[in-house]
Amino acid sequence: MKKCYHFTNIDQLESILSEGLKPQCGIHSQLLLDSRKEKVYYSVGEEATIEMFAAFYEILMRVLDGRISPELYETYSDELKQKLETSNDVESWIDDGIYLAFDGDTLNNYNEEKIEDSFTSDTIRPENLYVCVLKDENSGEIISTKSSDIVTYFLAKRTNNFEEVMHIVGFFALHISKKVEEYRNTPLIVDYIPLLDYYKLSQSDNNNKRTHL
Repeated sequence: MKKCYHFTNIDQLESILSEGLKPQCGIHSQLLLDSRKEKVYYSVGEEATIEMFAAFYEILMRVLDGRISPELYETYSDELKQKLETSNDVESWIDDGIYLAFDGDTLNNYNEEKIEDSFTSDTIRPENLYVCVLKDENSGEIISTKSSDIVTYFLAKRTNNFEEVMHIVGFFALHISKKVEEYRNTPLIVDYIPLLDYYKLSQSDNNNKRTHL
């Protein structure tokens, strides 16, 4: 099984549940300056997911800090401009992010050698999609579904050295340094909940922040 991870925003789940994960050039792809159209972008495996998230974090930080040219900004879609103009900071943006997981073995992958930035023209059906959740290993309680927390957990499993974390994820390391240590010393696991099951859970538990909705 080729475990693949796709970053999306929590407010897209209802649409994805209805139509699947459709090939398109969304706002995250625009930020990464990818000119390809009508693709589903994803990372293969945990290490590639870490690298891709760190790249996205640094680009987003530069954009929100105003460190881009007006000419580049004008190439963004109206949807992206509106989201950027209503975002207070990097954290408010990424805190809305989650990871969807799926088996990539059946996809038409066009750049197999570049696993951190793979893409397909296939529509991935809702029944083949899973929401990544971080759970307490002992109680089974959902701790978080935030993309930044999932990546932090992946990192916590890999290294005890902050300098190495900094080397892997750049400035994102400063944002997560305390949580990396916390996750390293806490019995946690990443689990994968079918998209429909997660959506039902979130709708029945709207006021409980454990479900991230």
